[in-house]
Amino acid sequence: MDKKAKMKAIVEKVGRDRAVELVVSAYNTELVTTWLSHLESVQRGSKVAAPRRDHLGDALGRVGEVVDLTT
Repeated sequence: MDKKAKMKAIVEKVGRDRAVELVVSAYNTELVTTWLSHLESVQRGSKVAAPRRDHLGDALGRVGEVVDLTT
């Protein structure tokens, strides 16, 4: 499922405003988690670059899973 379809499914279940709020919060969490992982690897002396992640896709997936469980 692509990002637009995931967002549309979330909007249908919780409404547009709540969907945007949930996805933005999950997106910010994804960014912070990635940044903390980066800082931890730098502190350990690892200089290997982590692969790029699709933060928005991950956030939509997490919100979609929670919405499916609660509705």
